[in-house]
Amino acid sequence: MEEFLPKIEEIIAPIVENSGCELVDIVIAGVGNSTVFRIFVDNNGGITIDKIAKLSSRISQALDSENIFPHKYFLEVSSPGLDRPLRTVRDFKRTISEDVRIVLDDGKTYEGKLLDANSEYLIILCDSIEKEIPFKNIAVGKIVY
Repeated sequence: MEEFLPKIEEIIAPIVENSGCELVDIVIAGVGNSTVFRIFVDNNGGITIDKIAKLSSRISQALDSENIFPHKYFLEVSSPGLDRPLRTVRDFKRTISEDVRIVLDDGKTYEGKLLDANSEYLIILCDSIEKEIPFKNIAVGKIVY
């Protein structure tokens, strides 16, 4: 089912973006008649249930009209949640000024206020010291609540 991901993204990304939201992730679970497409969307300041319902309807109509799936499927559109991992530069940019925990590929962990983010590095304030962390070395990041 992973072969459908690029086509799904091509179909739904404009719908999500035109609604003023951001496509965060697409997850495919299950096989055959129990396939579930989970679409995670977000918006600055959070996303409402009404917005999710409207997006779900538009996305469902678009996927059905393209008829790319050989069987029935279930569609779930939701917020990625507060505890989701930060993966992309866009995820990190959205959380500038938040407290974050960064785990590097080598297991080192940094926690502090995120000051800046770009494709090369993050800058976080740890114990009153600014640390520049190469983006390519980040295994996972999370907002600390």
